[in-house]
Amino acid sequence: MKPTLLTILAALSWTLSHPLPAIPLFKNSVVSNDLEFIRSDDPSSFKSFKKIGRDRKEMPDRRSDQLIDEQAHIFEILFNDQIKTEIWAHQSFTDQKELEQLITLISQALGKLPKFMRQTLSHVVLHQGDELAFGEEIGRFFVLYSDNIRKRVKTHDLEETVFHEAVHATLEKEHAKNPLWLTAQKKDGEFITEYAARLPLKEDLPESALFAYTILKHPGRLPAETEKAIRQLIPHRLAYFQTLFTPPLNLKKNAR
Repeated sequence: MKPTLLTILAALSWTLSHPLPAIPLFKNSVVSNDLEFIRSDDPSSFKSFKKIGRDRKEMPDRRSDQLIDEQAHIFEILFNDQIKTEIWAHQSFTDQKELEQLITLISQALGKLPKFMRQTLSHVVLHQGDELAFGEEIGRFFVLYSDNIRKRVKTHDLEETVFHEAVHATLEKEHAKNPLWLTAQKKDGEFITEYAARLPLKEDLPESALFAYTILKHPGRLPAETEKAIRQLIPHRLAYFQTLFTPPLNLKKNAR
């Protein structure tokens, strides 16, 4: 059956009222661009660390089903606002100087997180090797790998990696399925990154959060055209993050 003029006009009307979704701006938020979201010279609240011994700890690893490390190195991290967290390093680390350098790099990046995220974070797991970091929302921790940390330092992406995984660990449980977040996501209808669009329930929150935090915390830091495009793409999600990232933040530390 050939389409009639009426059906053609109806189809055209629907198309005009339902424009095609915008193409995401980037493949992902951290390594697919040269944007400086969190700078190496941004102030960090990291104060000091100390090794408090060895202990039996759960140490999830992408490469192995072996969960328990009987002799993990335990470091306590102290921030200037008296918040504390821990880094658990696998017992396979034998070079103490190298290990302490890694602990310092991680701690400096942790110190650039918003206070309420540091309050909620349980700990960080550190393994040797070159695997991608990942976060765990139930246990409120995330996992880093030594060689990947060094790569991210060279590309100025370590702070962004820590931020992304910290969002998984500290915000995902309460917000990824929050009706207000899902409504904002639906109203926007677009995604900043291909990664977020591919996994909207898992990755949109941390992917969008990094852009939103930079715009809200450091307006003008991103290129003007990029910031303009983000504000146009996700205005409702930006408003949602504003309630999280803009003081006052009177959130109590979650019980561990």
